[in-house]
Amino acid sequence: MNDHPVIVIGAGIIGTATARALQREGHAVTLVDSGEPGRATSYGNAGFIAIDHLLPLARPSTLRRVPQMLMDRNGPLTVHRPSIPALLPWMARFALAAYSQAEVKKGVDSFVPLMAEANVSWKAEIQASGLGELFKAKGALYVYESEAGFAGGEEERALQKAKGMTFEILDGNRAREMAPGLTDRIVRGVYYPDGMHTINPYRVVAMLAERFAADGGSILRSRVRGFGRDGNRVTSVETTDQSLFAKAVVIAAGRASSELTRLLGFNAPLVSERGYHVMLAPDNVRFDLPVSLAERGFVVTPMQEGLRLAGTVELAAPHQPPSWHRADLLVRHLKDVLPGVGGTEQSRWIGERPSLPDFRPAIGRAPRLANVYCGYGHQHVGLTLATATGRLIARQMAGEELPEALQPCDPGRFG
Repeated sequence: MNDHPVIVIGAGIIGTATARALQREGHAVTLVDSGEPGRATSYGNAGFIAIDHLLPLARPSTLRRVPQMLMDRNGPLTVHRPSIPALLPWMARFALAAYSQAEVKKGVDSFVPLMAEANVSWKAEIQASGLGELFKAKGALYVYESEAGFAGGEEERALQKAKGMTFEILDGNRAREMAPGLTDRIVRGVYYPDGMHTINPYRVVAMLAERFAADGGSILRSRVRGFGRDGNRVTSVETTDQSLFAKAVVIAAGRASSELTRLLGFNAPLVSERGYHVMLAPDNVRFDLPVSLAERGFVVTPMQEGLRLAGTVELAAPHQPPSWHRADLLVRHLKDVLPGVGGTEQSRWIGERPSLPDFRPAIGRAPRLANVYCGYGHQHVGLTLATATGRLIARQMAGEELPEALQPCDPGRFG
């Protein structure tokens, strides 16, 4: 019997949640990352468990905005111009996925069960790992400055309603009651009462890692440089420091997962969906739920350490210098829409959210390998889908088949 551990590569929220799920199923688990758990992309998200997100970004309405994306550096969805030559193959794949009704349907069909799983699995993890002090169940508020912007969300609201999701449509006055300080220009709001958010995303990962270690898990700070193979099985993970024998391997290294899959003979065409955040002093903040400025593509979240402004999408090749004007843009948006809310800037951050061209994550067994599993490509819903991904991988490792609706998330779909 193979008594070697499962090696989980990547100590962000996906990898750490997966390590916990596997540990609870009785596996010995080693979590490997070159950095401290939770200090990379998982550190800076908006903190919202976005179970309302049912439409993939790769869809016709997004495709129609591509010319504007290329021209507007200040839009909610843009492309890092120096990265365009490197991004062209990925953008071609994105266009094909967005143009195809069949591919868009695959995205919807997979996101619906994933979000349902996320809703259940996060509540279970919060209880099992004692994370209650880091989460608030206050709902979430999306606000709109124009009737046209509100109408633009009708496709997703219709889908949400069809799937039994609860929400309330508000007028501007009611939205301002829920989030005092909103400008009079807000004409509509949508409130999701079942929404939940964390007040410290980094501490969520750190506490999961602490619980994992306390329950016997191993955490190794090292960089993976290769794999040992025996036929269709990976027998070891080679790091810069040592060789780790492995019963199974989980690749959950975010954007860097593409470098690991290449070593194993399959493709993960990931690019950086770069997100920015700015932390402000919590001056004059009189609401305690995330407020999404839907037309501007960012979220305002009251957190433990202040007011976090996070979001927008900037597609870029890996390892490009930050476009800090995107962070400045978040502050300008706040002053436009919530004048007088938030104090001096405390810090700013950039993260490389890993995105596949069809905007579906890769979850499940790797192609042509019997004991390698994948959990990457979650773009801007990594926090949301972390515990769901971990539980699905644990089930598959135990011999269960993933639901048919999740076949569009097959890691082997890119060859």
